[in-house]
Amino acid sequence: MSPTRALVEASLLVSLAVVLFAASHYLPVVGLLVSLVCPAPLVVLGLRHDLKRALLGTFTATLLTAALLGVVTSLFFLLGFGILGIGLGYLARRCKSGSEVILYGLVISLASKLALMAILIKMTGMNPFSLDGAALEESLDGVVRLYGTVGLPTQSLEAMREQFRSMVALLPRIFPTLLVMASAMDCFLSYVISGAIVRRLGGFSLPPLPAFSQWRFPKSVFWALLASMGLQLLGPSLGEFAVEAGLNLRLLVSMLFFFQGLSVVWFYLVSRKMVAPLRYAVVFLLAFVPFLSQIVLVLGVVDIWYDLRNRLRR
Repeated sequence: MSPTRALVEASLLVSLAVVLFAASHYLPVVGLLVSLVCPAPLVVLGLRHDLKRALLGTFTATLLTAALLGVVTSLFFLLGFGILGIGLGYLARRCKSGSEVILYGLVISLASKLALMAILIKMTGMNPFSLDGAALEESLDGVVRLYGTVGLPTQSLEAMREQFRSMVALLPRIFPTLLVMASAMDCFLSYVISGAIVRRLGGFSLPPLPAFSQWRFPKSVFWALLASMGLQLLGPSLGEFAVEAGLNLRLLVSMLFFFQGLSVVWFYLVSRKMVAPLRYAVVFLLAFVPFLSQIVLVLGVVDIWYDLRNRLRR
């Protein structure tokens, strides 16, 4: 690619990224969907150009965003979309496996979010992720009054109030897990959507991800589960940090086991040639019915050791 053509293409990609981000900022409903496409031009920038030009383009886009929407908003662009986008594009040129790109992309996404948190706390003096207890209590009262108007028993209302309070008390403790899960989802969606877009453009593509029916995690995940249980058991003697670390590690590992179990179920449904709407309905039930979710989690633990899909093929 000639230098002039490369410069023009990079400029167009930078401009498109800024326009998409501005649209996601101003459009109230459609903006949420547009935000999913925002990283795509930057992924193409990182995929088609060297790292120096991609970083320079992202820096330019950040300056344009600051001029249009303000400095704080430009930080959300840079650390929420920019670094992740060019990182995924750069990794896609270097890695042969889509899984490897997602793994490193998760680290980039997590680091970007931590940096954004640190900067916002420094600038405002407030933790943007802190919970306002008074506001939450007021919201809870409104919900309770709403359900009370439809005749829900008082005992049920009080039970719901206590469950909500327990959840609010738990959220700060599991914040590291929520942050990792948000980073993983952000990275995965950016990669999948960007991959679909660049395939439509033609001429280049991102390394493919394994089909969901083939998702498997290493056996070391099981040992991580045992480690999390050990930290929680020994926590009182090791300190509060060990208890919190064990809790967050166990939640993360349980999520991995759940996805592996769900992958086994998906493999079985596909092998039985079940139509797509019914497959999605089954997955929905497994994900949102707690008892069924626990069965899927156990299925994932079993699959770690016995490779149930291999047995289903026979």
